[in-house]
Amino acid sequence: MRKIKNILGLTILEGLISTAIVGIGFIAILQMVNYSVQSIDTSGERTKANYLVSMIAEDIIGYKDSVYGVDPNVDKVAISIDGTVTINEEERENARRFTEHLAHDNVEFFTGACGSSNLATAAIGTTGTTEQQESSPSSSAPTSIYGSQFSDGPQNKEQKWMTIFGEDRYLKCRGDKDIKKVKMYKICRWNDACSNYVDPRINDNGMYIGRIQVNLNNGKKRKFLYFQADYNTRK
Repeated sequence: MRKIKNILGLTILEGLISTAIVGIGFIAILQMVNYSVQSIDTSGERTKANYLVSMIAEDIIGYKDSVYGVDPNVDKVAISIDGTVTINEEERENARRFTEHLAHDNVEFFTGACGSSNLATAAIGTTGTTEQQESSPSSSAPTSIYGSQFSDGPQNKEQKWMTIFGEDRYLKCRGDKDIKKVKMYKICRWNDACSNYVDPRINDNGMYIGRIQVNLNNGKKRKFLYFQADYNTRK
């Protein structure tokens, strides 16, 4: 009888208490795993946003001396120190460099969220007309980021931005507030050079400041980048 009493198992109360303790531990572990997965996903989206914002800034700076809508392989293009554009030895007022084009009135690269209103003011080129492009929904089959090949680099870059951001290829869209914007500001002290943003402390014919905005997590997280894209020295 003594041996039988020594090998008796757990009571029901002890079993219930042990089960509750183990269950509480598993619940805590599952919550930690869920939080870790969400944190990793959010961190990945922010990292991709940083890369994409830097990509746009590099595109603008790299093509700042390219004339919008002009094929340099066909036409002879020359740009003076004050930003004056000469094409085939003729000065053209309506020919603009990439930074000048982005800083022009009513030109702003903008995409709505989740493919709902993916419109970009794509161009006020040499003809002086505004073109708007509507991207295909994100549910369509992926295609090349250069869907339409243009003769000049600036239009190809705008096409790339529209494809990447307008179709939400790399960033997850979580709400209507996840928008993307690119805006260029021309600042100077001379009213004849720039009428919208005048600063007497700037002696150049025009300083171009770019602003890039990318919203994440339904607008709760916003990535901004301000950078000097170009400047023109006044004669």
